[in-house]
Amino acid sequence: MEIKQLRYFKRVADAGSVSRAAAALSVAQPAVSRQIANLEEALGTPLFFRNGRGVKLTEAGKQLYAHTSEILEAVRHAEQNVRDTVGVAKGTLLIGSTPTVIRYLAPPLLRRVAKTHPELDLEFTEGFSGYVNEWLSNGLLDVAILHDATRTQHFLTEPLLREELVFAVADGTAERTTAPITLTDAANHGLVLPRRSHGLRLMVERAAAQARLTLVVRSEVDSIEAIKSMVREDHAATILPRGAVTPEDGLMVRPISEPMLWRTLILATSSQRPVSQTTRAVIQELKAVVRELADEELWPGAERYSERGPVFTPKTAVAAGADRTPPADPSQRLA
Repeated sequence: MEIKQLRYFKRVADAGSVSRAAAALSVAQPAVSRQIANLEEALGTPLFFRNGRGVKLTEAGKQLYAHTSEILEAVRHAEQNVRDTVGVAKGTLLIGSTPTVIRYLAPPLLRRVAKTHPELDLEFTEGFSGYVNEWLSNGLLDVAILHDATRTQHFLTEPLLREELVFAVADGTAERTTAPITLTDAANHGLVLPRRSHGLRLMVERAAAQARLTLVVRSEVDSIEAIKSMVREDHAATILPRGAVTPEDGLMVRPISEPMLWRTLILATSSQRPVSQTTRAVIQELKAVVRELADEELWPGAERYSERGPVFTPKTAVAAGADRTPPADPSQRLA
């Protein structure tokens, strides 16, 4: 077995499709298929069932997958430790966050790192915050950008910025207004939201609970694009970060008032593993990009984090450690 084969194997297994894995790897699909075929030949058994909708792991594939993450993590850290001894930022660094964050952060960060650290490759993985939290905990990411609602004691964290949450409905609805809507009125609409395991849903539910409101949840969907599609086609409603809605989505956005809703995005690494010099270098570049995006208003609805409290902070989130100032101990800070 080769390391490249294992990396491709894991990507295909996670994506459930060779074509989607190839797109994520920026590699031609035949090259991915060839590596998988070589791996199956080396092991003497098929690793995937193929069908018209994609691929699924065989029993042998499931056994291999159970070891793959640990193997790849060990290899990545070994490579990074060696490179740290010579002070060169190179290799592959994995960053995970929500689709909205990746949309605004990935392009400028890739351009910046290509100039400042040309021997370093960045890979981005997107998902709802509950999934990103799990990936970071399991060592599948080097850096994550999470909502404060998903913070745990196993992460070293630092606040980055705040995002405004807005109410969105289909552009063709009878209520054609962009005037602010109260949280009370928003809660009474049939909402399409992600499941409770994700930070956005936690934030909205905590806001409703503090206001003694009950949300009318019409559907639970763990995909930003699917949520927007359902709102647009089924005349439902949702609450999303302002930056998640673009003019092409066919949605009408209304600010939420009484109270306004903001979520804090935090930069996180695992407290269970040392932060490499390469990771620290990328973190510095990442924070510089975030400052530029917020200051130049290139990230809609986002503002730089400051000591000024948000307009709304759920009491339960504060109790869990959200929206507090970063620890004074330098060993507890990311950079």
